[in-house]
Order: sequence, then C-alpha cells, then structure tokens
Amino acid sequence: MVLFKFRWLLMASISGIIALALALYSIRLHPSPTVYGEQFILNEWAPIPFIQFKPITLIFVFVFLFYTFLVQHFENKIAKLNRDIHLFLFIVAFLMTVGSLYELFFNFTLWAALMSTTGVSNPDILVNKFPNPETAVSLVYASKLVILIFAMSSYSVFFLHRLDMARHFRSNRAH
Repeated sequence: MVLFKFRWLLMASISGIIALALALYSIRLHPSPTVYGEQFILNEWAPIPFIQFKPITLIFVFVFLFYTFLVQHFENKIAKLNRDIHLFLFIVAFLMTVGSLYELFFNFTLWAALMSTTGVSNPDILVNKFPNPETAVSLVYASKLVILIFAMSSYSVFFLHRLDMARHFRSNRAH
C-alpha cells in the first residue's frame, strides 16, 4: 500500500535519475563542446535495431516523464490550491506553451533555411549563431529543449484544466 501511495514519486525519481545520468554521461564524454548542446547530440545509441536515439532525445523523454510523474504525485495538493492560484498557473503555462510554439516554428524555419542555403544534409552540424556568434547553439539541441518546454507546458495546461473541470463538476453536484 505504501508503494502504491508513492508510485508517482518513485517513477518521477527513477526518470529524473536516468535523465541526470544521461546528461552527466554526455558531459563527461564530451567535456569541451565547440557549440552549446553539442555534447548531447554527438552520440547515437541503438537499443532496438534500426531505431537510434541521441542522448538529448532520451534526456527529453526522461525529463518529461520526471515532470509529469512529479505533478501527478502532487495532484491532491495542487487541487487544493486557491482558484486564483490555479488561474495564474494556467495563464503562465498557456503563455509558455504559446512562447515555446513560436520558438519551435523559429527553430524549424531556421533549420530548413540553413539546410537549403548551405546544402548541408546532416542537421546535426547546423548551429544558430544569433544573437551572439560567440555563443552558437546546436539547432538539434535547441529544438529538442524547446519541444520539451512545449510538451511540459502543454501537459500543465491539460493538467490544470482537468483539475478545474473536476472542481467545477464537484461544485455542480453539491448544488
């Protein structure tokens, strides 16, 4: 029964530890990247034949699982928060969803433009040098981070909406 009570926290902990281990392993393997995020895209692993993962892809998956499992663990506490706090969190999550969606479009537009103008067929070597050429960022890395932010904020909108609908349903049943 205790394990069932803490199932979401246990799954969050496992996911978080795996994500952290993958990040630390990548940093240790490539301690001096030439552009930000490069150490997370240089390797590919094929745990299943014909399916390959870059470390950033697996980090993305496990950070997302960590976040969603952790939110699920605290669902009852979050549900008890004041309605104004719920609304504030919903607005912030929605804003992050829209902002990250813009960044997604920007990254993929830049990615396509760079591939077509440079003739590069390997997207792993493309970088965004804007706004400071001294701090170039890998487009694959940046795009995966933005997708992670989009996924987490979208899940937050869904989660908060679900709690609000449950609150509304309980309130209607009480009357």
